[in-house]
Amino acid sequence: MTIVRRVGGRTDDGGSFDGYEQFHPGDPGYDELLAAATANRAEADADEVDDPAESAIDPDTLARILRETGLDAADLDDR
Repeated sequence: MTIVRRVGGRTDDGGSFDGYEQFHPGDPGYDELLAAATANRAEADADEVDDPAESAIDPDTLARILRETGLDAADLDDR
């Protein structure tokens, strides 16, 4: 199982960054992160939205994201 950890902050020269790190079995620190990742996943599953209307995609926001990334609605799949 791959563990993904978000990272972000500011560099010494004031620039901002946002990204993630991936940890795979055998990587240093993987075993310690696995327990926390499993617990976080169980907590996230328990917090999932029960009302589909609360998790609906805003069409204006989607259009803006597609436009800014150079994608088209046809590039999306129904997952």
